[in-house]
Amino acid sequence: MTRSFKISNDLTLSLHEPSLTEDNLGLKTWTSSLLLSRRLALLSRHVPAGRPRVLELGSGTGLVGLSAALTWQDNVSEVMLTDLPEIVPNLQKNVELNQHLLQRGTPRVRSRVLDWSDKSDAPKTANEAYAVILAADPIYSPEHPAMLVDTVRRWLQSAVSSRFIVELPLREAYVKERQDLRQGLEAFMDMVEEDEEVGFDDWETADGRQAEVTCWWSVWQLRSIA
Repeated sequence: MTRSFKISNDLTLSLHEPSLTEDNLGLKTWTSSLLLSRRLALLSRHVPAGRPRVLELGSGTGLVGLSAALTWQDNVSEVMLTDLPEIVPNLQKNVELNQHLLQRGTPRVRSRVLDWSDKSDAPKTANEAYAVILAADPIYSPEHPAMLVDTVRRWLQSAVSSRFIVELPLREAYVKERQDLRQGLEAFMDMVEEDEEVGFDDWETADGRQAEVTCWWSVWQLRSIA
């Protein structure tokens, strides 16, 4: 199944979602990804100068990363989309599906496997780290907050201008995980700004209405040691 997602009046992306996902959450496009994609234009002020490189963690179908490449095309030089081995083939398919939008002058978009549990997968030099890291709806288990925080620590450039931008739904089942994520980030980062917004999931409620979802987004910067 191929679906269209309107990011702005000037940008609509097409994404392939396999009809048989075997409950693999990374093969679906979630509300927080769409909301964050639409917010990127306002968040461009947080992108450091010099057209830096961007890393997306847990890219899923690639909506946020592709939106970043096209919304921030004058601000960044490259966007790397990452996920687990079983997700990356469909992720790469979606990069190719939108290749007509990625014309000359737009950032280079690539995809690769990045397993948060593999601590050996880390930048070998400071130049391999990223100035901006993005993540949407990244928490589905008690282990995910610590794994996500560790991955951000490994891959974010060591500069106060570096940013981590995250958006996730306020699901009642994951209150503890959200608290753990915030505490983990607060150990080495300062929050620049945060807010909540409302979107809608694909399924309907018992009365036939679209399921409303409240999401929390936040922007973080590395804490100055001075």
